[in-house]
Amino acid sequence: MRYDPQRHVWAALSITDVCSLLGRCPARWWLSGGWAIDHWLGAVSRQHGDIDVSTLRPGLPALLGSMPAQLRPIAAMSGRLLPLREHLDDPELRNIWIHDENRDRFVLQVNVEDGDESVWRYRRDPRIRLGWSSAVATVRGVPTGTLATQLLWKARDPRPQDEHDLSIADRLLLPEQRRWLRMAIRTAHPHSPWANDPPARG
Repeated sequence: MRYDPQRHVWAALSITDVCSLLGRCPARWWLSGGWAIDHWLGAVSRQHGDIDVSTLRPGLPALLGSMPAQLRPIAAMSGRLLPLREHLDDPELRNIWIHDENRDRFVLQVNVEDGDESVWRYRRDPRIRLGWSSAVATVRGVPTGTLATQLLWKARDPRPQDEHDLSIADRLLLPEQRRWLRMAIRTAHPHSPWANDPPARG
């Protein structure tokens, strides 16, 4: 079915809820997106419509299998919500929405990213990679995507909320992280408005 924001309503889990849900999951997972940036900040800086975690494709069965029965995973592809069992092996599957059947609300988005045991790879340009310690860090007990990787995802076509996240995150970046982000944006997204005016926004 086609996604309809009037019908398909979100009631996103909190970070605490996500940790309770996935805390014992054996697969690699990490908080990502705008909530990851706010978690680094230690405060809620803007409204969030959803909450994201990321994982690698081999970890999907373990991650999804760790969820209670009322949380039903649905493939979100090209503006459509599709039965996951029919698309689990589709290489184009990159987003899974978790639907709470008891509340009839979507509560979590799972992003399928690239990498292996040694490195995280940027799905949009596999030339860009980082060791896991530079791609994901534990922040107040929560595995969290680093600021530079989250800003890279937002750099391709930044929306107003992405510009906000850049302004919030930039002051927390270390110089070497800022240099890496500048290189990564110019490599993967040379036409990004951030490519020629790389992060240094106060």
